[in-house]
Amino acid sequence: MKFSTILTGIMFTMASWQALSQATGPVVTGDYSDRPLQEVFEDVEQQSGLQFFYHQPWVDSVKVTAVFRQTPISTALATMLEGSTLSFHQIDGRIIITNNAVVINQPTILQSFSQSSEVSGGIAKGLVFAREYQDQTDDQSDLENYVFEIGNRNSMKTNGSSTIAGYVKSAENGEPVVGALVYLPEPFTATSSDESGFYSLTLPNGKHKIMIQYVGMKTTQRNVVLFSSGKLNIDMDVDVIALQEVTIESDRDINVKSVQMGVNKINIEEVKTVPIVLGENDILKIATTKAGVQTVGEGASGFNVRGGKADQNLILINDAPVYNASHFFGFFSVFNSDAIENMELYKSGIPSKFGGRLSSVFDIQAKSASKTEFKGQGGISPITSKMTLEIPLIKDKTSLLLGGRTTYSNWVLSKVKSAGFNENRVSFYDLITQVDHQIDDKNDLRISAYVSHDKFRLSSDTLFSFSNFSFDNINGSARWTHKFTNNLEGAFSAIYSDYHYDLQYDESAPNAFTQNFGINEATAKADFDYYMEENRKITFGASVKRYDVNPGQKIPLGQESLIQGQEVARERGIESAIHLASEIEINDFSIYGGIRYVMFNAVGPQKVYTYESGLPKNSDTEIDSAQYGPGEIIKTYHGPEWRFSGRYTLNNVSSLKLSLSRTRQYIHSLSNSASLSPTDTWRLSSEHIAPQTADQVALGYYRNMFRNRVEISIEGYYRLLQNLVDFKTGSTYLLNQKIEREVLQGPGKSYGIEFSLTKSGRLNGWLNYAYARTFIKLDGNFQEEIVNDGKFFPTGYDKPHTINLVANYKLTRRFSFSLNTTYNTGRPVTFPVAAFDFKGSQNIHFSDRNAFRIPDYFRIDLGINLEGNHKIQKLSHSFWSLSIYNLTGRDNPFSVFFDVKNGQIQGSQLIVFGNPIPTLSYNFKF
Repeated sequence: MKFSTILTGIMFTMASWQALSQATGPVVTGDYSDRPLQEVFEDVEQQSGLQFFYHQPWVDSVKVTAVFRQTPISTALATMLEGSTLSFHQIDGRIIITNNAVVINQPTILQSFSQSSEVSGGIAKGLVFAREYQDQTDDQSDLENYVFEIGNRNSMKTNGSSTIAGYVKSAENGEPVVGALVYLPEPFTATSSDESGFYSLTLPNGKHKIMIQYVGMKTTQRNVVLFSSGKLNIDMDVDVIALQEVTIESDRDINVKSVQMGVNKINIEEVKTVPIVLGENDILKIATTKAGVQTVGEGASGFNVRGGKADQNLILINDAPVYNASHFFGFFSVFNSDAIENMELYKSGIPSKFGGRLSSVFDIQAKSASKTEFKGQGGISPITSKMTLEIPLIKDKTSLLLGGRTTYSNWVLSKVKSAGFNENRVSFYDLITQVDHQIDDKNDLRISAYVSHDKFRLSSDTLFSFSNFSFDNINGSARWTHKFTNNLEGAFSAIYSDYHYDLQYDESAPNAFTQNFGINEATAKADFDYYMEENRKITFGASVKRYDVNPGQKIPLGQESLIQGQEVARERGIESAIHLASEIEINDFSIYGGIRYVMFNAVGPQKVYTYESGLPKNSDTEIDSAQYGPGEIIKTYHGPEWRFSGRYTLNNVSSLKLSLSRTRQYIHSLSNSASLSPTDTWRLSSEHIAPQTADQVALGYYRNMFRNRVEISIEGYYRLLQNLVDFKTGSTYLLNQKIEREVLQGPGKSYGIEFSLTKSGRLNGWLNYAYARTFIKLDGNFQEEIVNDGKFFPTGYDKPHTINLVANYKLTRRFSFSLNTTYNTGRPVTFPVAAFDFKGSQNIHFSDRNAFRIPDYFRIDLGINLEGNHKIQKLSHSFWSLSIYNLTGRDNPFSVFFDVKNGQIQGSQLIVFGNPIPTLSYNFKF
């Protein structure tokens, strides 16, 4: 039946009979579970004899879940329509459904004409108001001029406040827009969208103009009338013309106004402008050009952040940890940049939801594939190829991301004439997939998986001579995000991570063997965001993680092998944590405070050895052992980790920031080298190995200049560390049954200052300088536990001075030049300083540990980028990239080693790239 006919008849009259009928009228009986509202209305019509009048589109998306037992019709209808914008009015045997229309019985202007509470026919007079603005456009496609009515008019509280919540997404592909600024200009009230695009903003009830801004998107606005808490989803359009300007302006505001410090957000667009080596863009390599991030050298995996060891960094891909983040001996990272959305690097001010490492967090998020159109991009370089596809499975609901990368370096090596090279084999591949599904307006599901594999065989390496070596990363995660209310959102995750390697020697049958190592962890966690008043949000959650470590096995290979098998007992542990944090802004102050409480249990089955008290741990002092059963607790460690950050706004373009934090680490890599090696083993905290802890304080000054085109920052930090893991002289970690005999633990300290300058515009890039020192002290009670006389000495990754310059000049819209310059101090090494004869044999006396340094490192890279034309209607868009790595051909030593030849000690340097390395790569997108 037509709603317009009925609405005209009731525009100025309503029946007082409605109140009477509510007491004596029809009743409803029924059990409804997620039933469409229209079906429920039809059922009630049959029971009661009433007739329902409504506009069909109003009820299409409304579902009813309720149980009625002889329930009065008015009570039943109120329950059915609760939470929606619909209202009902009963006139005789008719039920009129209205949408966002308030019926006013006996309005003030008519009260003087009222004779009685009842009028002829028992129908009271009323007024219906359907719009707030008379000049409002009816065209909902005109989003910036259309007025959105938020909430239920019937629930409006005068002088009250309500919350607008929803999702900010890209209009082009439906992907979440992470970090969009949603704000009210006057008085200034703001929030930002989270990783799923969700935002929540509390405002006074009434009329407002809300602004929305984001990197590379067109700034947009929404006119709203806020009656009560409700939903407003926002779509943003890509700003093609002003992309570079929008990127710079938005980032600068966040840098000065955000409470976080020591954070670098690396957008994938930055990766494309930096010169590359061997044709691969690499998001982790870009991180090494940021202040405070160093590597040991070319060909080294791992990173040293603010004086931390490489194992003190937590590297996450979609919340799943990655233990070995390098391909091809450290030249490439394991992440295909085309499949990555962005990365946030936390050097200080680490949020309380992260834990388990001392120094930093690399939080990498994969790209959410388009839900509206099929897309792809890829690239071809001298030794690698890659492809990434975005596939809509259900339009506007479900999408699939597929990404892969592989190398054909084996083919290249086979063409080299030198036998020293063409017998080598080096290969790798990585795969990533992600499914994003929007269940409904309140529920989203993300399932992702990542696999990487490296395999090599080196004919000239002393450790892996004629050996097959391979290692794998296997990661998976499932994340369900649920919006409980406009103020409360939760994310529930299940995460799995596995890293293992296998070493095989088969050149000599009697000595053939295979050796392995593995570590895996499984995590379940729940994180919640609760949005309070305008400038306050509370985050809280809990997690539990189970570690399972295989320290190593050595197994004979083949029937002719004479190798004796060895196996180190597995280690297991459970790490549980709860966290709570809140951010509040008061005038010019913004404060973030959080706490994370962690408990770690080392559990069986495992045999634990006991040593004589007051003596060093060795074979002579072992006195007993105890066998723990499965799940039995061997040792428990626990304690709080506090996180505090504060920002004081000096003016519109400058601010001061302070952060304090404590972090704990219960898993440790054991290595005799300064960088992570594929053959490093990881061991858990136990009866004899205590967890590492770090306390850091950092202070920073941030300023924007020249209309936000130049940003400068200065940050200083000081960190105290406890129980750092090092090794006894001459120790070995591989296949060691009693590792506590080889490990030393002691205090450490690191401090430094970092200066950064970033510029936008036609000439853009960044310049930074870092002064950083890191020391450790190994001063045990016995001579074998003392190193360098028990004094503080530099760690193997202590590099005091680092300078990075990354510059990009856009000559035209299609043609640009890039320059990357890096300088850092050489890392510490231990040199032989004397030779002596003892009982007829010559021996070498070494210096104190890390008393010398290898030569300083310096490198210049040049890149030239040529994009295709910018026509929109093209089958594909492409660009060529020419880069020259180590333009000056400088010999930068990775390490220095010594040998005795003809009675003389001779030193040698290992140079990885001693010549310029030109690379031409082709990239495309469709």
